[in-house]
Amino acid sequence: MASFSPSPAPRRVQRLRRHTSRLESQLGSPPPQEASSSIQDDESVASRMDVDEELYERTSRTDLVFAKSKELVITYYAQLPAEVRQALRSADFNRDAYSGDVDPLTGFALVASAETCFVWNYNQALTGTPTCYIFVCPQDVDPTAMATPLHALVPYGSSREPGLVLISPSGNVRFWDNIGMGLAGGDNGLSLSLNLNDSEIVTTLTRSDPLTYIVSTSEGRLTRLVVTSTGGKFHLAAHVFSRPTSSLSLSRLLPSFWTLPSLQPQAGNVNAVALGDAYPDASGRDLWALVGTRIQRWNLSVEGWEELLLEEDISVMTCSVIRRNSTSAPADDLDLELELLDIKVESSTTLLILLSYAGHEDESDMIMENSPPRRIYCIIRVKRTVDTFHISSFTTVPYQSTSSSRAPMHPRLQLVQHGQLIVVQFGDAVTLGSTVNKYMDRLELKSSQDRTLGVGVLENGTDFLVLTAATMMKACIDMDEVANFDPEVGRASLIKSTMVQAILYGSYPENPLQFSFPPEIDEDALMAGAEQLSGAVLESDPEIVRPNHDLHAQLTTRKDRLSFLVGFINDNAVLTKMTQGIRQRLATDAEKLYAAHQVWRKHEEWIMSRHRHNVLYDAVFTYMHDMKENYHEDCLRAFFRLKVAYLGNLITRVVDVVRRSSREHVQDYAEILIQATEIAMIILDSALSYRQYNAGVYGVELPMIDPWSSQPDVIEHLGYLFDVTEILVQSPSEDADTNGVLEAVKAQLPKLASILIGSVRERLDWLESPLVEQSTNAQRERAELNQHFNQMRPRVFETLRRLNFAEEAFRLAETYRDFRSLASLCNKDTVYPPNANPYASRIQSYIERFKEAFTAELYQWYIEHGELRTMFTQEHDAYLDGFFTQHSHPEISWIYSMAHKKYGQASESLLTEADNATELASKHLMLSIGKLSHLAQLQENSEDINQSTLDAFHDGLDFISVHEALIQNLKTALISIRARQSLEKQVDTIGTRKASKLAGYPGLQHVFRLLVRRLLLGKALSIEDVAELLSLKDNEPEIEDYATALHLLAKAKKLPNSRRLSTFRRIWRRIYLHDDWHTIRQTAGVTDAELNERLRSTALYAALQATLTRQDQPEGYILKPAAATIIPEHSEIAVRWSGLSPDEVDAVERDCAQESTILNNLELDDVFESMRQLVTEDQQQWMEDA
Repeated sequence: MASFSPSPAPRRVQRLRRHTSRLESQLGSPPPQEASSSIQDDESVASRMDVDEELYERTSRTDLVFAKSKELVITYYAQLPAEVRQALRSADFNRDAYSGDVDPLTGFALVASAETCFVWNYNQALTGTPTCYIFVCPQDVDPTAMATPLHALVPYGSSREPGLVLISPSGNVRFWDNIGMGLAGGDNGLSLSLNLNDSEIVTTLTRSDPLTYIVSTSEGRLTRLVVTSTGGKFHLAAHVFSRPTSSLSLSRLLPSFWTLPSLQPQAGNVNAVALGDAYPDASGRDLWALVGTRIQRWNLSVEGWEELLLEEDISVMTCSVIRRNSTSAPADDLDLELELLDIKVESSTTLLILLSYAGHEDESDMIMENSPPRRIYCIIRVKRTVDTFHISSFTTVPYQSTSSSRAPMHPRLQLVQHGQLIVVQFGDAVTLGSTVNKYMDRLELKSSQDRTLGVGVLENGTDFLVLTAATMMKACIDMDEVANFDPEVGRASLIKSTMVQAILYGSYPENPLQFSFPPEIDEDALMAGAEQLSGAVLESDPEIVRPNHDLHAQLTTRKDRLSFLVGFINDNAVLTKMTQGIRQRLATDAEKLYAAHQVWRKHEEWIMSRHRHNVLYDAVFTYMHDMKENYHEDCLRAFFRLKVAYLGNLITRVVDVVRRSSREHVQDYAEILIQATEIAMIILDSALSYRQYNAGVYGVELPMIDPWSSQPDVIEHLGYLFDVTEILVQSPSEDADTNGVLEAVKAQLPKLASILIGSVRERLDWLESPLVEQSTNAQRERAELNQHFNQMRPRVFETLRRLNFAEEAFRLAETYRDFRSLASLCNKDTVYPPNANPYASRIQSYIERFKEAFTAELYQWYIEHGELRTMFTQEHDAYLDGFFTQHSHPEISWIYSMAHKKYGQASESLLTEADNATELASKHLMLSIGKLSHLAQLQENSEDINQSTLDAFHDGLDFISVHEALIQNLKTALISIRARQSLEKQVDTIGTRKASKLAGYPGLQHVFRLLVRRLLLGKALSIEDVAELLSLKDNEPEIEDYATALHLLAKAKKLPNSRRLSTFRRIWRRIYLHDDWHTIRQTAGVTDAELNERLRSTALYAALQATLTRQDQPEGYILKPAAATIIPEHSEIAVRWSGLSPDEVDAVERDCAQESTILNNLELDDVFESMRQLVTEDQQQWMEDA
């Protein structure tokens, strides 16, 4: 038994520091009292549940359980005497000093203030009101603030009541040989003074044996206090520790030669004293003292003398061990502020020391500038070898304190089961820790008006008593469970156990304990424990949820359990230690339980209304049957007790009931559909409402991770319910009752549509999240679902509008910012004139509210539906201007630009649109207006002419002229035909008369006819097509058309080079094959002048004459015969003529090969060089003549 003086405030080095309290949740959680806020129904209790009162209705209060885990059970043990309760009831422990003790050796307990000491037999309190002995405490002349006398009970055995020793801080001793003297006022005991120095105070009082006590002081002095009995009277004697002397020893006669130098103790504050076992020869025992940061070993002789055997400072090695085992330890020894607090002897060579140090404040812990620094506690095992020490183990105590912690006191160390378990008493908590594994736990007092006063280990060695200002508790330890503690799973189990105890016992008003997580809690253990507990509540674990046949009450209790769980997590500020996945898992469990409760309430309504069909029962029964769990007497109640985690599966099952009823043509199909839809909507709507309402409490960050409420099968089933509902309500009946049921079915559509669209949107949010693995399957699902969503929304909104739910359709589209659908809904009736549209004011409000986001979709709708007049008659110039800037619509924007005299923009739009126009007339018109607009801009702004733009218009108009000339040329083949011909007849006639050379080339002849057909239909051909057509037709006498084709192709800048080169080759092949080279080469009897004239009449001469003088010649612009023989590959032909069948592509390929063969056989390489020279000479001659 040891008594300690009140510990002074922890030493602090004067330096600037930033301190902080634990970070609160950054996720918008409500204050602690609101942390478990949730959607409540009428019968719900408050968010913090009250523990079932019958849990504590026992036949004896000794059965009252305050906390219970596998390893530890805390129960009520005994009440305090009335006198003690009266004294402590009004105490302020931050101002009034109190200390106490529980002494299992005597069976008595005591509580002491600065003035009074109360002693009672705590075992007597088990059966009745204990007798309270009251003593007056010794007083000092100059009392020490917040100090009580040190105390010790003097045991005499079971034959008589114990005595009492009290020592004031200044060393005034009072002794009563029997506590019965306390009944007579308690002021008549023996007195003794220790004669301390002025500033010296008593620090500890430790019982060495029943009649010997050791007193220590703040200056390092140790005093032996001995109780003796003479003539039936007890006496008290004291002496300061001294070395042995002998009057007959030689050393006394020759001190200077034979006396060894004595080891003198250094002065310092004695923090703790511990006694070792007796020596084997019974000559004495070891006494160990903590003096500052030093360990002293004394020989406490039975002869009455004492000798200091060893003194060593262990601060350096201790600081080193702390830094190796703790990441929060400061690097500097001075900043560490090491304190050795208590010591116990484990064996003759092993000591257990309780110590504390200043924890380093991390940035993550900093919130308040002036928050107090924390003290971290740990226990080291110190082994002695000869005359040195080394530290063999380091164990963290699950407790931290600050200078502002309530009920400050000097922590006390107790050993259980010979040191296998260590109990540490703090002012507001008691901690436990195993020395053989990593098991640890703690008891924390709930009330700020309560504090621990004493801890006593019972004789059985495994139980201990805890005395507080409110009660006395008994702690029963299962050492087997402690020994079997597995840290791999044990940490999570301990965390789970803490939360279970908080749920089961934490709200009981008479429970003095509160439950909280230890400091530096293991995050993995926290998450695993919370997840396990939440799952256990969902499965109605009987250890957590009391069985109850009233399912409504049972569901309410389980909801409250989960609400209390998240509240407990928030109160302990550990929510941020959980991953987002675990937070969402806890929230999902709670929302499923809430939704299940709502479904059950609806089920009871249906039972009371006596519906002929019970869709919920059918759905649950098929599920339980498939899960091989249909052995329950009541499958429905069993599902809601045990299978709420699989609540989402009910949606599949109720839809299966609807499908089966549809196939079997059940008479009450509409009623079945109503119930099924209602169940699905209640499950999802309740869960989503709960989720939204409690997102801050659980720290949920969207999107949800693969949410159960929007799985693909859930979306599919919701879509099915919407579709069958739509079909059913569109089939009215002549029967009034049936129509009434159909109206009820119809009334479900708006809510069903909202849930359906919300589920799809939720699923898309998840698939678009960076958390989703970007696999091929995920990308495909996202693309398919996005496409489905875009197609589904307009159909759903239109269905609602058509069935007189227009306002609901608008509201849904607004919620999901579906501006495309809003634009469509606003224009379902009269569109033009705008003021005749019934939704004109709504359109205007959307424009003001959503601005460009809405107008972009509105204008797009006008364009797609040909309502340009409506678009241009509305006064939204600012939005129209922005729309045409952001969205390329040159076919329309030029009208707006012309109207607003933006001639430059109009000309650019027309030029762009003309380039893409497919109709020749339109192309011509756009180029003509665009050129005029460009010239108007120059005149309006007096700008210089942009020659490149003007050239583009000229080139475009020239191309139109080529078109027109080509058409006119081709149509000459139809002049002689008087009868009206069909388009195909005209194409055949032109093909026969204008492409006679293609008779042996069926593939190219087909291409020619395709191009002619398009021209006759008024289509605008591409440059490539026109060049092709110019080279395919008979060019007699229009041989200059070959050159025209080459010029057009040279200007085709947007055509890929490889494709343009291939077209150049085809044109040059036809240039070479145009003339009869066998006849031209017949030179017998022909003069040079005649031969040159023959050459000048060829297509080759005309082509070279037109191309040789061009400055920028693209690749292929002039080709020799060998280069022109290269033909395109099959794949290139298929791409070039994408509309041809494979057989037609093959035919074109054969024709090109035939052309190439013929050209190759002509061997025109020498002719090409001669022709080039002739053209060059002729051009030089013309220049000289000019």
